[in-house]
Amino acid sequence: MHPDVFDQLDRNVYFGNLSRLLSRFLAFRLFMEVSLIITTYNWPEALEVTLTSVLKQKRIPDEVVVADDGSDPKTAEIVEKVLRPSKVKWLHAWHADHGIRQARIKNLGVRYSRGEYLVFIDHDVVLHPQFIEDHLCNAQRGLFLQGKRCFLSEAYTKNLLSHGTTDLPPPFLRSMESRKNALRIPWLGRILSRPRGFQVTLRGCNLSMHREDFMGVDGYDETFDQLWGREDSDICYRMFHSGMKVKNLWFSALQYHLHHKVTKRTEEDRLDLELRKIIHEKRMRALKGFSQLSGEGMVTASSNGECRDESPCLRL
Repeated sequence: MHPDVFDQLDRNVYFGNLSRLLSRFLAFRLFMEVSLIITTYNWPEALEVTLTSVLKQKRIPDEVVVADDGSDPKTAEIVEKVLRPSKVKWLHAWHADHGIRQARIKNLGVRYSRGEYLVFIDHDVVLHPQFIEDHLCNAQRGLFLQGKRCFLSEAYTKNLLSHGTTDLPPPFLRSMESRKNALRIPWLGRILSRPRGFQVTLRGCNLSMHREDFMGVDGYDETFDQLWGREDSDICYRMFHSGMKVKNLWFSALQYHLHHKVTKRTEEDRLDLELRKIIHEKRMRALKGFSQLSGEGMVTASSNGECRDESPCLRL
């Protein structure tokens, strides 16, 4: 047999073995216990669509935690309606409405969770059926993952909410913004999604990390409550300062954002100044983080009636 044939056989065996090893490695990650933490506040119609998409995951999360920033009873009704008939383990964590407390409710959700891996999303997204699978396949200690999102039009959003469905649009729907983020091409994503150091622009609506890494920076910082949207940048900056890197999930972990009005800020506020201080100080731990979480809040309901605050579940 010609030597080139032997070389080709050796290459085929090598790449075949490498492919099998990679498949086994990714499959092992899928066995990690994962908690999906969904922050919500008084938009039960959107939450219903989000929860429905969770139940359609090919890799169902081991636990779903609805982290409720003080919603009225309609939200609890939706949680019961969607999750109670399912076989998914779930709980509804709630604290009173004292303004925007996104950092605190996320910490509260983590307190009541049990997964070794944490995935954070908001209540206004539809998840691709392989969303959880994609996060787990890319999970790694010392890395946090940030996924992308596309934006559904107002008309498409109204249709989803009125019918309570999770029908995903074609990726090149003209009315959808950031359409490239509706393409799922995992092999291309693995090539493009290289670990990176510090970056300024970060969002928490599609974010995941190991629990140990979350605890290493003391979770979210309540310093960032009462104003909207910078608690995610804060925790990510602190993870960078602690030596972690980010992996941007291109063409995987797809998320479809429901349309809603957004108030754009035109002036800086105290939290912009605080973020600059974090960068300057290279701050690693929260000023008022998970370790200082007060006893306020409770589990209002869960899949098995079990509560994790040493008191009976309160049904709202």
